[in-house]
Amino acid sequence: MKYLIMFTAACIALATSVSAAGPLSDNDKQFLAGYEKVRAALAADDLSAAKVAARDLGDDGAALAKSSSLKEARVAFERPSDKAKQLAAGQPGYYVVNCPMLKKDWVQISETIGNPYYGKEMASCGEIKK
Repeated sequence: MKYLIMFTAACIALATSVSAAGPLSDNDKQFLAGYEKVRAALAADDLSAAKVAARDLGDDGAALAKSSSLKEARVAFERPSDKAKQLAAGQPGYYVVNCPMLKKDWVQISETIGNPYYGKEMASCGEIKK
Protein backbone atom coordinates (compact mmCIF):
# COMPACT_ATOMS: atom_id res chain seq x y z
CA MET A 1 0.00 0.00 0.00
CA LYS A 2 2.85 2.37 0.87
CA TYR A 3 4.37 1.90 -2.62
CA LEU A 4 1.01 2.46 -4.29
CA ILE A 5 0.63 5.78 -2.49
CA MET A 6 4.19 6.82 -3.40
CA PHE A 7 3.63 5.80 -7.03
CA THR A 8 0.35 7.73 -7.20
CA ALA A 9 1.98 10.82 -5.67
CA ALA A 10 4.85 10.61 -8.17
CA CYS A 11 2.40 10.32 -11.09
CA ILE A 12 0.42 13.32 -9.87
CA ALA A 13 3.61 15.37 -9.47
CA LEU A 14 4.75 14.42 -12.97
CA ALA A 15 1.38 15.24 -14.51
CA THR A 16 1.30 18.59 -12.73
CA SER A 17 4.77 19.56 -13.93
CA VAL A 18 4.01 18.56 -17.52
CA SER A 19 0.70 20.40 -17.66
CA ALA A 20 2.14 23.45 -15.90
CA ALA A 21 4.24 24.24 -18.96
CA GLY A 22 1.21 24.54 -21.23
CA PRO A 23 1.34 26.12 -24.66
CA LEU A 24 3.02 29.49 -25.04
CA SER A 25 0.90 32.53 -25.77
CA ASP A 26 1.67 34.64 -28.84
CA ASN A 27 3.18 37.30 -26.55
CA ASP A 28 5.43 34.69 -24.93
CA LYS A 29 6.55 33.44 -28.35
CA GLN A 30 7.30 37.02 -29.44
CA PHE A 31 9.29 37.63 -26.27
CA LEU A 32 11.35 34.48 -26.77
CA ALA A 33 11.97 35.35 -30.44
CA GLY A 34 13.19 38.83 -29.47
CA TYR A 35 15.23 37.35 -26.64
CA GLU A 36 16.93 34.97 -29.09
CA LYS A 37 17.90 37.95 -31.27
CA VAL A 38 19.48 39.64 -28.26
CA ARG A 39 21.27 36.43 -27.24
CA ALA A 40 22.66 35.89 -30.74
CA ALA A 41 23.81 39.52 -30.99
CA LEU A 42 25.62 39.34 -27.65
CA ALA A 43 27.22 36.02 -28.64
CA ALA A 44 28.50 37.79 -31.78
CA ASP A 45 29.74 40.80 -29.74
CA ASP A 46 27.30 43.05 -31.64
CA LEU A 47 26.20 45.67 -29.10
CA SER A 48 24.24 47.70 -31.62
CA ALA A 49 22.07 44.74 -32.73
CA ALA A 50 21.57 43.64 -29.12
CA LYS A 51 20.33 47.10 -28.14
CA VAL A 52 17.90 47.26 -31.08
CA ALA A 53 16.53 43.76 -30.36
CA ALA A 54 16.22 44.51 -26.64
CA ARG A 55 13.65 47.22 -27.38
CA ASP A 56 11.19 44.44 -28.29
CA LEU A 57 11.48 42.95 -24.78
CA GLY A 58 9.60 45.75 -23.06
CA ASP A 59 10.59 46.52 -19.48
CA ASP A 60 12.73 43.38 -19.33
CA GLY A 61 15.00 44.73 -22.07
CA ALA A 62 14.97 48.43 -21.17
CA ALA A 63 18.30 48.49 -19.34
CA LEU A 64 19.98 46.46 -22.06
CA ALA A 65 18.64 48.80 -24.76
CA LYS A 66 20.34 51.72 -22.96
CA SER A 67 23.68 49.93 -22.42
CA SER A 68 26.83 51.75 -23.44
CA SER A 69 29.11 48.71 -23.53
CA LEU A 70 28.99 44.96 -24.10
CA LYS A 71 29.90 44.44 -20.45
CA GLU A 72 26.94 46.55 -19.33
CA ALA A 73 24.61 44.83 -21.82
CA ARG A 74 25.66 41.40 -20.60
CA VAL A 75 24.87 42.34 -17.02
CA ALA A 76 21.46 43.66 -18.12
CA PHE A 77 20.86 40.42 -20.09
CA GLU A 78 20.27 38.58 -16.81
CA ARG A 79 16.81 40.09 -16.36
CA PRO A 80 15.32 38.93 -19.67
CA SER A 81 17.13 35.61 -19.19
CA ASP A 82 15.21 35.00 -15.96
CA LYS A 83 11.93 35.53 -17.77
CA ALA A 84 13.03 33.45 -20.77
CA LYS A 85 13.94 30.53 -18.50
CA GLN A 86 10.48 30.60 -16.94
CA LEU A 87 8.73 30.76 -20.31
CA ALA A 88 10.88 28.09 -21.95
CA ALA A 89 10.63 25.59 -19.09
CA GLY A 90 9.19 22.37 -20.44
CA GLN A 91 8.73 23.78 -23.95
CA PRO A 92 10.11 21.86 -26.93
CA GLY A 93 12.73 23.60 -29.05
CA TYR A 94 14.25 25.66 -26.25
CA TYR A 95 17.47 24.84 -24.42
CA VAL A 96 18.54 26.22 -21.07
CA VAL A 97 22.31 26.58 -21.09
CA ASN A 98 24.64 27.22 -18.18
CA CYS A 99 28.01 28.92 -18.29
CA PRO A 100 29.94 27.09 -15.54
CA MET A 101 32.61 29.78 -15.37
CA LEU A 102 30.15 32.60 -14.65
CA LYS A 103 27.42 30.43 -13.14
CA LYS A 104 24.82 32.09 -15.39
CA ASP A 105 22.02 30.59 -17.44
CA TRP A 106 20.38 31.59 -20.71
CA VAL A 107 17.92 30.15 -23.21
CA GLN A 108 18.64 29.39 -26.83
CA ILE A 109 16.92 27.59 -29.69
CA SER A 110 19.93 25.60 -30.92
CA GLU A 111 21.96 22.82 -29.35
CA THR A 112 25.09 24.56 -30.62
CA ILE A 113 26.31 26.71 -27.74
CA GLY A 114 26.44 30.47 -28.39
CA ASN A 115 27.50 32.10 -25.12
CA PRO A 116 26.06 35.62 -24.82
CA TYR A 117 28.08 36.37 -21.68
CA TYR A 118 31.50 35.75 -23.25
CA GLY A 119 30.74 36.34 -26.91
CA LYS A 120 33.41 35.48 -29.44
CA GLU A 121 36.04 35.18 -26.69
CA MET A 122 34.53 31.89 -25.49
CA ALA A 123 31.63 31.27 -27.85
CA SER A 124 31.19 27.58 -27.07
CA CYS A 125 31.54 27.78 -23.29
CA GLY A 126 28.41 26.31 -21.75
CA GLU A 127 26.47 23.16 -21.01
CA ILE A 128 22.86 22.40 -21.90
CA LYS A 129 20.86 21.83 -18.72
CA LYS A 130 17.72 20.55 -20.39
